[in-house]
Amino acid sequence: MKLRLTDPVFFTVRGDGTYLSSPRIKGRVKVHPSMVGILTSNLDGIDTEALAAESEKLALAIGKLHELGYMASVDEVEESELPAPWKEWGALAWQFHQSIRDAPFVRPESEGITEYYELLDESDRPANSKRMEPDGKILLLPRVRARMPVSFQDVLEGRRTHRDFSGDPVPLDEFATLLQYSFGPLRFIDAGRMGVLELRANASGGSRHETEAYVVVVNVLGVEPGIYRYEGIRHGLVPVREAVPTETLEHLTFNQGFFEKAGFGVFTTAFSTRMSWKYRHPRAYKMMLHNVGHVAQVFSMTSVALGLGAAITGAFRDTEVEQLLGNCEAGEFATFVMACGIPVTAGDGLPVRCQVPSAPFVP
Repeated sequence: MKLRLTDPVFFTVRGDGTYLSSPRIKGRVKVHPSMVGILTSNLDGIDTEALAAESEKLALAIGKLHELGYMASVDEVEESELPAPWKEWGALAWQFHQSIRDAPFVRPESEGITEYYELLDESDRPANSKRMEPDGKILLLPRVRARMPVSFQDVLEGRRTHRDFSGDPVPLDEFATLLQYSFGPLRFIDAGRMGVLELRANASGGSRHETEAYVVVVNVLGVEPGIYRYEGIRHGLVPVREAVPTETLEHLTFNQGFFEKAGFGVFTTAFSTRMSWKYRHPRAYKMMLHNVGHVAQVFSMTSVALGLGAAITGAFRDTEVEQLLGNCEAGEFATFVMACGIPVTAGDGLPVRCQVPSAPFVP
């Protein structure tokens, strides 16, 4: 019988060995490194009888992989579809999910905490925010906080995705207040060898706050249209580049429509070295994605409290967004997009596109 690898499979080399895994099979199996060459150099099939004559041990290993589902007979019919959700998301999403599962974390001293702190002390701690050029310009924003008379209950019940805006300009005080609560520090604490940390309204693992905000001003009272980086310490806007057409913003977000009459948008990036300096394990990447979700939720809910509407999306053209923002450092990359403006709502306060069920239905 001739056996071949099922499609797809992944080989992962870790500190404790080489592993074979597949989205079709839960878990992973440890294999001898020599097996990688055998399996990948015989993609058309491995003759198990010939292999047994050469090495009974190798033949038994191949047979075990067949039993587990990593290999199939070349004569078998076409393989079944991948299980959900990997059928829809694809093998790359599964590989990301699998590669950070069970990743090691810093634990008691016997497992390396002393060495960990030595590494921290030997390396330069990243700044809490990107450095400005000494002669750089900044547009300072009002520090007068706009009033938010809406109750917390009303904020929770009123938070919706708004894609339709009136086109009226966003007031400056509301604009500045939203940026401050979403991306700026509210307090500072001394964390010893971890340095002075920012405490913001959004949760962030270890208060690393690696999220940077690039503000795309379209129609805000008192602010020239253009692209700026929000500087939280100074509470101001650092010019990045001139304004771009609305069509460009729509193209970057796959023409979802919310930039057509929005007052402004925010492209967030992850300044990842802020996170990797402290958290030196692959699960930190997953935590970093959680962090930008916290930021987006604060942005969305604060918009409601200020009488504005927001749309948030992870659907954008990564490379083109980074080119627009001028992100040249390998450790900084785009993570999310938000838009904000004066919302157009129906009589019940819902976005105009929302339709209330008119007949009984089965949830």
